[in-house]
Amino acid sequence: MSKPNTPPLPLTARPVYLAAHAINTLVRTLPLGTAYFIGIVLITMFTGQLVHHQGSLARAALPYVLHLRWGWHRVERAMERGKVSLDALFDRAFTWCLTGLPVEPVRLGSEQRTVHALDSSTVVRLRANKQRSARVGRGYCHRAQRAVQANRVAALTTVVLICGVRVGLVRRTRFGATCQEAVANVFADLPKSTEKRLFSVDAGIATIEQFRAATARDALVGRLRKNVTVRRAPHPKPPGKRGRPARHGPVVHPGAKRPEGRPDEDTPVRIEEREVRVQRWRNLHFREAPRTLIDVVRVDDPAYKRPLVIGTTARELTTEEIRIAYGHRWPIETNFFVAQGTCALEMPRAWSATAVERRISLALLAGSLLKAIAAACAPLPMGPWDWKAVSSAGRLANHLALQAGNFVALALQDLAPRTYRKITNAKETTEVQLPLAA
Repeated sequence: MSKPNTPPLPLTARPVYLAAHAINTLVRTLPLGTAYFIGIVLITMFTGQLVHHQGSLARAALPYVLHLRWGWHRVERAMERGKVSLDALFDRAFTWCLTGLPVEPVRLGSEQRTVHALDSSTVVRLRANKQRSARVGRGYCHRAQRAVQANRVAALTTVVLICGVRVGLVRRTRFGATCQEAVANVFADLPKSTEKRLFSVDAGIATIEQFRAATARDALVGRLRKNVTVRRAPHPKPPGKRGRPARHGPVVHPGAKRPEGRPDEDTPVRIEEREVRVQRWRNLHFREAPRTLIDVVRVDDPAYKRPLVIGTTARELTTEEIRIAYGHRWPIETNFFVAQGTCALEMPRAWSATAVERRISLALLAGSLLKAIAAACAPLPMGPWDWKAVSSAGRLANHLALQAGNFVALALQDLAPRTYRKITNAKETTEVQLPLAA
């Protein structure tokens, strides 16, 4: 009797072991009194329990610390006063992804620049007030259609490819009273790197100040406003003519219906059965920053009403690479969506400055790790009816919640909470003077 000709099963990584090993690696370097409870917080975010309990950390962590005395209170205390370095956690998570997952950094250009995306978000705090909550500014709420109290956070991610899926790994988070202040804090505390980098940003961050601050090692690429005004290089001064040489040349409006002059490149590109016009102007500059040269690319797509105007200081990139570089900004948008829908980013029930920073930052970190682990694992079907299963962070969080028993045991392996003994035989003293009776 011949054996059935069945193909062997693919050897894929198991998501429970990967997620548990990621949490165990992150918290292992923390102090003994904090590591266990920060691991509990990450478990509630990885399994989506914080969203189920509407952001209440005490209720979400209670099933895991019910056997401890004042367990939920110790979780809250670890978030407010525990010794935790967020930057060290981000660096350790990035190192774990490089060593534990098939990560391939995205590089562009002849100088092989690594691509990093940066964006800001407004976390609305409808029930917050300035006297009680810290790190609160003013932000616009689309649901309320007015300005409300909000936390402003800026995040920096490194764009990588994991099994062909583009993922953004969170590297830094900073807060501020405004989005501009939070972004400036991120640029001031960038992680150290020996490689040349390219930062992809949106129109609100691609300001003249940020283009002026860009260097040859840390270049900037971002979307420009439709009404942006730039200048060409000045015409050479005729010989024998007196006066100072001109600093600015003719004016160019790349976002206008009919930009002035002719572009240096004007090529049609075929994208999804439609013809897209791509134009490029070289060696332009802003009036306020004449020494900072940029290249501007305009993309006219018939599927969109407005043209896409992109500017960059990395002038060695080709026109196609500039378009691709701006497209690499989208993983950071999905990081905010995953952190909101799975890790309760929009419901940080915390009031002190330290607790607010840790709740929002850990939500972004957990969301990026869920995306990275899901990209490295096989598709997770929700049931026998799910024939077209995909790998996503939400499906992974649901799978971890179903395997919560094994997941918690593996994530908290070799970790134990610090036990505090009550001093029963306290030495009494009579040297302290008693208060006088009334």
